[in-house]
Amino acid sequence: MKHWTEKFFVKNPELWLHFLDRGWKRNKFTVSAITKILKKHGITKGRFLEVACGNGRICIPMAKKGFRVTGIDISTQYIDDAKRRAIKNHVKADFICGDMRRLSQITRGKYDVVLSVWTSIGYYDKRTDEKLFRSVAGLMKKKGLFLVLNTMSQEYLVGHYCTSLYNETDRFVVLHKGNRFDRFHSKNKETWVFYEKDGKNLTYVDEFEMRLRIYSLAEIVEMAERAGLEYVQSYDNVRTLTPARPDSVINIVFKKNRTT
Repeated sequence: MKHWTEKFFVKNPELWLHFLDRGWKRNKFTVSAITKILKKHGITKGRFLEVACGNGRICIPMAKKGFRVTGIDISTQYIDDAKRRAIKNHVKADFICGDMRRLSQITRGKYDVVLSVWTSIGYYDKRTDEKLFRSVAGLMKKKGLFLVLNTMSQEYLVGHYCTSLYNETDRFVVLHKGNRFDRFHSKNKETWVFYEKDGKNLTYVDEFEMRLRIYSLAEIVEMAERAGLEYVQSYDNVRTLTPARPDSVINIVFKKNRTT
């Protein structure tokens, strides 16, 4: 049985591509935050790796800022779109189609910055994510940083949980239904049902059941530390970069542990 990520991002990538395109309109806040965080730690250039990069909404602006960028994503369509956008924006960036579960086999060398954004940590299971953290640690330079941003936390989800909701854009209405959070295993399951707008009417397009492992702030830190990384700082959100609260989403900065 295929994993939901393959059904959604590989077999039916055009649906999420619409939302990735919308993400370009909001990416300036994330890019600005990343730039400020890196500058604070003395990183203004170097090699930049984004895991699950989509169609380059973060990679390409960072390439414009002078970073040597590599983006990895499981979707051929997203990678092809990112390559087209890089050419259109007159920047040099490497985009690789590959599964982040095999990160250490996909890319080589050492990076000054590794980024994971938009809850891609949690797509699979804890063992897979522990392996991902070890791979990231192995790819980082001694003074490199690993940024985990805009990622759902257990604390935030529990405090704001809805069993059903919807998301509307100029093209789609997406119904999130059947939401169930297993707090004993910290797993969230929900079905996304896509409807395309046609005037005042909606036409059913497709639906996907998604399962996410939702981590607490402490669990993310523990995984990073076991991988040889060291906690640096956490934020409430990327717009203000104010300190994290007890119920914040995950916006955490890690560095390589000096002993590893």
